[in-house]
Amino acid sequence: MKVLIAIDSIKNFENSIEIGNIFKEELDCDSYVIPFLDGGEGTVEAMKGLLDGDYHYVNVHNPKNEVITVRYVMKDNEAILEMAESSGLRLIYKDDLDVMRSSSLGFGEMLVDGLDAGAKSFFIGIGDTATNDLGMGMLYALGARFYDESGSELNPIAENMAKVSTVDIDNIDYRLFRTPITIATSSDTTLFGDNSFLESRVYRKGASIEDIAFLYKGSKNFKQIIEKTLGIDSIDLPSLGSGGGVAWALYTFFRVRITRSMDVVLEKQDFNKLVKDYDYLILGENVDQFDGASSINVSKYAKAYNKDISIIFLEDKYGKKIEARDNFNYIYSYDISDKFDREELKEAIRALATEINSNLKDY
Repeated sequence: MKVLIAIDSIKNFENSIEIGNIFKEELDCDSYVIPFLDGGEGTVEAMKGLLDGDYHYVNVHNPKNEVITVRYVMKDNEAILEMAESSGLRLIYKDDLDVMRSSSLGFGEMLVDGLDAGAKSFFIGIGDTATNDLGMGMLYALGARFYDESGSELNPIAENMAKVSTVDIDNIDYRLFRTPITIATSSDTTLFGDNSFLESRVYRKGASIEDIAFLYKGSKNFKQIIEKTLGIDSIDLPSLGSGGGVAWALYTFFRVRITRSMDVVLEKQDFNKLVKDYDYLILGENVDQFDGASSINVSKYAKAYNKDISIIFLEDKYGKKIEARDNFNYIYSYDISDKFDREELKEAIRALATEINSNLKDY
């Protein structure tokens, strides 16, 4: 009996690989762990394990303009970045979240450092961010400058998007225009269409109803000024709202390739060949955020190349339930609602793995 394991990270606890390894320790069979990515927290650790690259460290500004040390991975002149490292929700205490004064400046500083370190291409995970500035801060770090009607330079924070009258892009780092960039996300958010980036997710970043109304006005203005400056038509597509609109800025300026996070993992793992040798696939992710879309897609992909594989899905007992349940042979619920200590969380995961291990013998 052989088991594949791909379980999403648990925020502020362990990344995908570490959780998978806890399962691996409890299964009495041949098992193999692959990273589960949604583009957000844990991307760098997972990709380092997948590619065996080297960490690079750099000081940048977090969403509150405080200097922090972040890391990214370099492998064969490819830089693997995680936007959440510099701009993530996990960097700010909940009571200190202030989306109006937040900035993606630190993420832009990471890009510049990657270029300085010799990156010839970028892979960027975008998600779990505390910012909603349409990449204004990122563009500032890359050399753009923003001015109000009086010609005064503006600080690149979200609340200033509404004040932007002109943009100077003459000094944007030219190296990025000739560098291939792939961004990975599990989000289908648009800017102003269905599933807008100004809907439910922005509340997690500390926005009030009044803030959202102001962000809508500011985002509209900023987008129009940028498009006028570049001389291009309006663009608004699914996934461009990812990272508080940073995906839109990257696509608009640099025509980046946008992909599903798990598609990259499956490609690099030769999953279509790998899955043929396994009897079970264990999947798990937070359904509340992306409706379990990645797990559903992976399950369909697995069945396409191994029709006999049995697929197990793990879901939060008190969270949103995955809808397309017929894609899975077995569904297990777990409860970590009262587990705040790391060791308690590990024991809860071990207990679930032990339960599954016992049942595998009877399936």
